[in-house]
Amino acid sequence: MKRSWLRFLLIVLLLLLPIAAVAASGFLVPAQFEMTFLGEFDDKVERLQNTDGPKIVIVGGSSVAFGVDAELLEQTLEMPVVNFGLYATLGTKTMLDYSKSAIGEGDIIVIAPEMNAQTYSLYFNAEAMWQAVDGHFSLLRYLASDDIPAMLGGFWDFAASKLSYLRTGTVLDPEGIYNASSFDEYGFIRYNRTQDYNVMAGGYDAGMMLSFETDMISEDFIEYVNEYVRYAEKKGASVYLGFCPMNEAALDPQMTLEKLEAFTAYLDEAFDCPILGDPNDYLYRSGYFFDSNFHTNSAGATLHTRQLALDLASVLGGELSVDIEVPPEPEIPEEPEDPEDPEEYEYDENEIYFTYQVTDFGVYITGVSELGKAQATLTTPVAYDGKKVVAFSADTFAGCEKLTELFVTDNIGQIPDGTFRGAENLEKIHILAEDPNDCTVNNVSMLAREGLPESSRFYVPAGSYADYVTNYFWGPYADYIAAE
Repeated sequence: MKRSWLRFLLIVLLLLLPIAAVAASGFLVPAQFEMTFLGEFDDKVERLQNTDGPKIVIVGGSSVAFGVDAELLEQTLEMPVVNFGLYATLGTKTMLDYSKSAIGEGDIIVIAPEMNAQTYSLYFNAEAMWQAVDGHFSLLRYLASDDIPAMLGGFWDFAASKLSYLRTGTVLDPEGIYNASSFDEYGFIRYNRTQDYNVMAGGYDAGMMLSFETDMISEDFIEYVNEYVRYAEKKGASVYLGFCPMNEAALDPQMTLEKLEAFTAYLDEAFDCPILGDPNDYLYRSGYFFDSNFHTNSAGATLHTRQLALDLASVLGGELSVDIEVPPEPEIPEEPEDPEDPEEYEYDENEIYFTYQVTDFGVYITGVSELGKAQATLTTPVAYDGKKVVAFSADTFAGCEKLTELFVTDNIGQIPDGTFRGAENLEKIHILAEDPNDCTVNNVSMLAREGLPESSRFYVPAGSYADYVTNYFWGPYADYIAAE
């Protein structure tokens, strides 16, 4: 009998060893994500926790990080301001959950998600959350109980990735603006704005148009926010539903003033808190944006902060202490002539496999020709009819059942949602751009892989692998990215 018990205990210990090893990898391996964009999360929570007295808290995603100059807003309203927006991939609910412990008497909380179905839902991403608390695991105490199962399920992948990065010597230190060092002490992205103007092809991201459809707001999100409002009011705080900065160039062509007014009326009826301002006032010209329809450049941040200050001043019943002038739209600098980037491109042998739309901003690939649909392997063209090709359109690869491998040349700047719908056998997508910011995907909707088989992968240059898996746009797809 004694031997049976010993055997049983030995089996249990052997079964627990892998779990213990994974736990050790996750918690004991040095933090790997502190220099990434998500590495700013602990600093945001710390500022929120350490700001005494009545304060203004702006809650949202990266549009808050890019667009709300908390220091300027604080000077203008003479009240402490906390920029509590970071990354839509964390989910609006996560940011609201973490704000609860710091709500106090006299606080003003503005909830301003990006205009998207994901941010107006109870979406939660365990992988992103683990990366956000890496090295600061005490922050897990603020996690909502209903998110714990997802966190437990995501821990294995998190621990395995940390161990893999440590073993291979991969340093997650993104270049440019999407590094944790880009944030100032107020949680606003002030540094590394080396390209401080609109860098999007055509001036907007065609993969994330603004439609203002009420059905993008989930019922459970409305219920959650209304419960949050009641909780905040019991603490003596006031909650407002606000708006993020929005690129007017990305408005759905079917959008009308009546639809916008109907959307605002729906918000007013559905949510148990006042609406701050008018969404029409938060639609800015495309020149004020940077690399997405919600990310402003520095001038756009000043413009957005000014509008937010005006609306908050009306709530506070006072006037602005600082007169914020409307900055001019930054001009896109002319690129120096490059012999490798001629005005007239030579014939590209790959152009016969695709169909196109020629615009003032470059050529968009709209589909695949009948000849192209017969191919198992395709390479995107650099040019069509002597003009540079710049991006895909949605449903570009509709009807490409035979396609198994695709090479995306580095002239392609955008891969919008639904690009690969209809390419059900496409296993290998080679992204040839060395810089992940030169070929972006939609990280909010997570639909860049829509239509692809689960086994498909994005293959990126080996030297850029770390940049891709920590990139703002590509990071959420890290499990589907491989180095080559």
